[in-house]
Amino acid sequence: MSRAALRQREKDQHDPAWLTWLSEMDGALETYFAVDAPDMPGDPFTAVGLAHAERVFMAMFSAVDPLFEPEHAAVVDRFQRYVGETFVRSFDGRWMNVRISESRDTDVFFDRRGFEPVVLTPFQDSFIDVVSMVLTAVHCRAGGEWAWIYGNSAQDYAEWRAPGQPRIL
Repeated sequence: MSRAALRQREKDQHDPAWLTWLSEMDGALETYFAVDAPDMPGDPFTAVGLAHAERVFMAMFSAVDPLFEPEHAAVVDRFQRYVGETFVRSFDGRWMNVRISESRDTDVFFDRRGFEPVVLTPFQDSFIDVVSMVLTAVHCRAGGEWAWIYGNSAQDYAEWRAPGQPRIL
């Protein structure tokens, strides 16, 4: 990345809309567990929880187009938060606002909120793009995508931890 791009990425972490979204995480997850997926397993932040959540999500949405409708933005956002937070809690991850779209004008997901949440983990040099994970679940309808990604991450995380957690990023 260029220095300008790195400066912009750092600036994006302080965007007021982004900081507000982060500050609402606990409340959104509380609603998620109470309303969207009240029958989650005892430890929801696992591959088993992700598999269950993906089935629930696919039952709610049979096609991708409704995910982009403003009336579904809140529920889709809560699923995205849950998926990302599972990776944050399981693999020492952290939320980041990383522009994946070319411009804010192409940000059509979640009612044009103006930022793109991803999860950065210390053991890989790429982001976990939870927006893509949510879209893929409904588009592909495989029913195990989220747990599969989690399983791969768990393996990579274990391999990273074995030699003493070398710095990757």
